[in-house]
Amino acid sequence: MSKLKFILITIIGLLIAAGLFGYVWLTSSLPQTNGTIRIAGISEDVTIARDEHGVPHILGSSIDDINFAVGFVHAQDRLWQMEMNRRIAHGRVAEILGKEALPLDKFFRTLGFTERATSAWEALPADTKKRLEAYSAGVNAFLKQHSGALPPEFLLTGVTPEPWHPIDSIIWQKLMWLDLSGNMRHEIARARMLTKLSPEQVLSIYPTYPGDPEELPLPQITQAIADASHFGIAEVIGAEKPAGYGSNNWVVDGSKTKSGKPLLANDPHLGLTTPSIWYLMRTHNTATGKNVVGVGFPGSPYVVLGRNDTISWGFTNTYPDSQDLFIEKLLENGNYLTPTGPAEFVKRQEIIKVKGAEDVILDVRETRHGPVISDIRPDDKDFIDGDYVLALQWTALQETDTAVVALEKLSAAENFEEFKAAGKYYFGPEQNMIYADIEGNIGYYAPALVPVRHPENKINGRLPSPGWDPIYDWQGYLPFDELPTRFNPEDGVIATANEKIVDKDYPYFITRDWSLPYRGNRIRDQLSQTDQHDATSFKRLHSDIVSDMARDILPHLLALLDDESSAKSILAEWDGNMLTSEAGPLIFESWFRNYQRLLMADDLAELYAPYSAQRPVLVKSSLFWGSGKTASDLNPAYFDIPVSSRDVSLAWCDDINTVDITETCEAMTNRAMETTIKELSERHGIDPTNWTWGKEHVLHQTHRPLSNVPQLRNMFEVASPIGGGRYTVNVSGISNNPASLNQSSFGASYRGIFDMSAPDKSLFVQPTGQSGNPFSNHYRDLFPLWRDVEYFEIPTSSFKEQAGKRVPESSRDVLTLKPAD
Repeated sequence: MSKLKFILITIIGLLIAAGLFGYVWLTSSLPQTNGTIRIAGISEDVTIARDEHGVPHILGSSIDDINFAVGFVHAQDRLWQMEMNRRIAHGRVAEILGKEALPLDKFFRTLGFTERATSAWEALPADTKKRLEAYSAGVNAFLKQHSGALPPEFLLTGVTPEPWHPIDSIIWQKLMWLDLSGNMRHEIARARMLTKLSPEQVLSIYPTYPGDPEELPLPQITQAIADASHFGIAEVIGAEKPAGYGSNNWVVDGSKTKSGKPLLANDPHLGLTTPSIWYLMRTHNTATGKNVVGVGFPGSPYVVLGRNDTISWGFTNTYPDSQDLFIEKLLENGNYLTPTGPAEFVKRQEIIKVKGAEDVILDVRETRHGPVISDIRPDDKDFIDGDYVLALQWTALQETDTAVVALEKLSAAENFEEFKAAGKYYFGPEQNMIYADIEGNIGYYAPALVPVRHPENKINGRLPSPGWDPIYDWQGYLPFDELPTRFNPEDGVIATANEKIVDKDYPYFITRDWSLPYRGNRIRDQLSQTDQHDATSFKRLHSDIVSDMARDILPHLLALLDDESSAKSILAEWDGNMLTSEAGPLIFESWFRNYQRLLMADDLAELYAPYSAQRPVLVKSSLFWGSGKTASDLNPAYFDIPVSSRDVSLAWCDDINTVDITETCEAMTNRAMETTIKELSERHGIDPTNWTWGKEHVLHQTHRPLSNVPQLRNMFEVASPIGGGRYTVNVSGISNNPASLNQSSFGASYRGIFDMSAPDKSLFVQPTGQSGNPFSNHYRDLFPLWRDVEYFEIPTSSFKEQAGKRVPESSRDVLTLKPAD
């Protein structure tokens, strides 16, 4: 053998050995799931028995021991996710990602989540504190005893996890509150649009909810609002949540089921990430025999959605108007104006550490309404020559917050009165909470802090309000006893999908930002098609990808189309089913997008891109009146939404950039189809039958932050073509971003079906896997089940003997935590 060949073989061997050593080292980040660990912090043995899907059954003799074990298990499986989420909420992302994360950190530091979570912690009952401390002790016990590598994200970012604190659990609730609250974005959007559009045009973009009386006209824009509308803060607080970003839930009583007992279903629609936002688990108190099963957030000890031995429950977002922006007038002495005279800002200084750069000092000011969010961007500070700032009032920023108490009590509730009593501790964000029990009862409650506004407040949360005028101040909150509730309704059905949940007789204002009723109406219609439901019929409804929005709008588009292309023929035969194998969904979504752009972009100019979300009411209205129809032609089907006023709708069709020509909606419809055919032909060839939805509608369950690293993206995120759309029951978001056109990033973040005749037969699935470690077999193993709308059971009643212990029948791996000597 030549010397050179020997050297090459040696080098290759060393590289292979190094690679194997590195792989073995990285796999030491996987958790121990069998055997025994002696550990300080528990009073008696705790058993952690994982099933074939990696779902832990946690068996302990006290709530504190169980909570300790939940913290231990969360840290075993989701440590990086926990670390990343708390860094976001505390405003500490720039420490690990550098300057690019500064705007995000400034936003959260300004909101003051850390301070609010700390004050909430200090006011909690002693027993709740004790249980949160037990959870934190479990997380920290894992950190102390773990001897192998940490998950790869820690290695790649150079982060060492710090000890967990109960405040970190409370702040997670704040982060979710932000994700599910959006009124400040709508206020900024309306204000910005009013600089270019008439109040009537803005109202046509944000129309009155179907069936409601016409809202008061938007007030004429003031100079203060006009200048506030230019804030770069719009870039920091993010875009408006897209249609479909909400949830479904429904429950039917025993009169409508084969078993004679209620069935309940839930699928919350959130941003889909890898790992999933949810973690499935079952806890079993061996002293009382009680079980709780469902999903919770890694970082918190509670089952948020699921069942116990007696009841089941599910949530959807109510979208309450719980945020108001206030324009605060500055005075020469550095104070600001209130109804009773000058007031001083409450000030604090935040020091933000930045990886690879100097620390950044952020001066935060707060008014009587809340933090001054315009200080986040120095170039926006004190707009209009230093006359005003913009402050945020939000129910999430109260000094106290007992939501963790609500979740604790919810899991222990055994009847509807206890369920409602738990809800009275729930400050927000307001949820449509549905209920079923083994006695045959069903119910509904929507608890939270919902602001009451002055009857003379004409803005009423639609625009930033003058902070010095007492008419715009909140007048308190709706009494919890007067929030919407129902128990055993006569028709035996309760279903919510973020649409309006109160009728015209309800005396209080909750929000105007309800979702359009397409999904809710579709759910109720499909439920009415079956006399006696079972889990199979509920699965079928969970998998439904028929878009009633498409079925509503498409006939109006086709009616104005002169073109006799193959694309038109495909759409004429399409039934609204958003299948990946069909061309209809892609042609329709592209056509709708191009038509809406032609309709609105000339009027909104540079503002169209950030506010290009689908506007079905506006589009339908223009098409309806543009076809020459009259009000007598309205013939709504069950999924239909009404149209807006004729004059405003038709005005959108005229291109303001052409002086001598008045464009028609018909001409715009045809131009939009021409553009659609050209674009799709360039991307997929000239044969429209090849323009299938699955070629572009690809779900990306992103990873924070490694989806942003192209070389690592495929290793850390889960992706696949996916059916559905924004308005299907099985929601699947659709991007308008030119860089990721038609991609999906949100949908059903968990699905549960609960049979109260046999709770052990209840069904669960979440969209990635239980583990957050890419080296684990449970990192993405649940995705095929979720994608295909399949489920598995998490039974609580059957046991077996394994390794000398009584463990759940479904156990594969059994780990025992023993108190340290």
